[in-house]
Amino acid sequence: MSDLVYLRPDVKLEPLVARWYAWSHLISPAQLALHLRERLLPLLASFMASPGPHLAAGRDPGLYGGPFVSLTEADAEAVASLHRDTVDRCRGLLSLAADLRQLAVRLQEQARGHALHEFYAQLPPSLQGLVELVYDTHHHADLRLFEALLMQEYPTQELQELMLHRMPEGERPFFMSTPRVPTPDSLFLELDFADDRIDALAAMRCRPSSLADIARRLRIRPAQMPLFERLFTPEAPQVRGGQPPAGDQLRMRFFGHACVLLETADVSVLLDPFVATETAQDGRLTLHDLPDHIDHVVLTHSHHDHFSVEMLLQLRHRIGSIIVPGNHRGALADPSMKLALQSLGFERIQVLEPFETVALPEGSIQSLPFTGEHADLDVASKHAIAVTLKSHRSMFLVDSDGRDPVLYQRLVQRLGPVDTLFIGMECVGAPLNWLYEPLLTTPVSHEDNESRRLSGSDCERAWAIINALGPQQVFVYAMGQDPWMKYVMGLEYAPGSLQLVESDRLLERCRGRGLQATRLVSGYEGIL
Repeated sequence: MSDLVYLRPDVKLEPLVARWYAWSHLISPAQLALHLRERLLPLLASFMASPGPHLAAGRDPGLYGGPFVSLTEADAEAVASLHRDTVDRCRGLLSLAADLRQLAVRLQEQARGHALHEFYAQLPPSLQGLVELVYDTHHHADLRLFEALLMQEYPTQELQELMLHRMPEGERPFFMSTPRVPTPDSLFLELDFADDRIDALAAMRCRPSSLADIARRLRIRPAQMPLFERLFTPEAPQVRGGQPPAGDQLRMRFFGHACVLLETADVSVLLDPFVATETAQDGRLTLHDLPDHIDHVVLTHSHHDHFSVEMLLQLRHRIGSIIVPGNHRGALADPSMKLALQSLGFERIQVLEPFETVALPEGSIQSLPFTGEHADLDVASKHAIAVTLKSHRSMFLVDSDGRDPVLYQRLVQRLGPVDTLFIGMECVGAPLNWLYEPLLTTPVSHEDNESRRLSGSDCERAWAIINALGPQQVFVYAMGQDPWMKYVMGLEYAPGSLQLVESDRLLERCRGRGLQATRLVSGYEGIL
């Protein structure tokens, strides 16, 4: 093999925390602690005690995305070893989780409106100096975390690593219920996520570099070299090509799910990057089709399909600045995206409150209210986005549920006309517990859990939004059907699925009124 090589497109660079696929809730210490104690260790224990149901679920495609460990009987010892190792290495985090849960329950049961002074004297050492006890305006007691201090007190870098392996995109196990255990074809690198050697490795997706040099930088041992070499190729990746837009053109390229690139001759804006690395015959755009430098990346919220740690680490060396919403500063269900990004090695982070803007050449990026999709939890780390370029305003409502159409009337009054609307229509999302159960102090009833979902708009609500905003062009996106995202979405629509039926109804209604309307598929590009 030539010494100048590229990282193969089918190589996965999976960031791991305690051998679990990293996402936003596993970056912040308190949330990681609760997930370990309430979900991840119990999953391992369940597999160890009775692997049969897990093995059976792995053979049933309809159960993909459920609480089942998708491993084999041959992995039983690896699972037991991981359980022992986690209990040993994460003792401090597990104690933190137990104390957080106990304190939250005590506040609910004993804090009835009197001053909270006495509770400070009862704080366990794991929480002293790390929380504030508060009442909301309904006199319900709660705790607020000092997240920056928690990150200092409970550093998790030693639990972070990178797993390299070649695997077809459709075969990756579901991220939330299956740990990554060693296989003959996997290589684990002890790198914390801020390590700049990840940039050097990720850059080899698109630019060749010396195999010997990257092996030396990553400290690959001689025994690992045969496997390491198989991760690279002298062949350049396929690129669709295309120069940046010329003159006054504003180009839009859709990379899948909620990932949209807006480009002019002067600036590039990428929203919610989650991009395929492998080419296919479906016409998709891939990571290799992104600009070498991306001026601004906008993250709309911290859900795993919009805030992808895996993708952000691979793009870090290309990104100028990254834009995120503010948060509630210390709420358990709402960890700070800024602090998480700082721990991932990002330095230029801009936090926008509603209606604040970032100036662009001939335009701006503006933060807007984003309602719904978080199962009615009080989560502030989310925003819809308006991008104005070349006098053209595009509005990205992401997974907004559109329950109050008057909001969009008010947005038009404040912002002015909207030319192009992007709207998510996963109108039947996962229930509350699917994502948030480890963070809930009090169990939720089955009926309440089923009613509180991570849902976007259906046809009627999306149509009310369109009537309020009056766009000339409508794009339906963020439907979670891109094949390379199956392992984080955990779903696959059948032809008659309500999500597809509702979005088809909306497209037909738009076209009946003479509006351009498209349900986006990766590979779409056009001039706005």
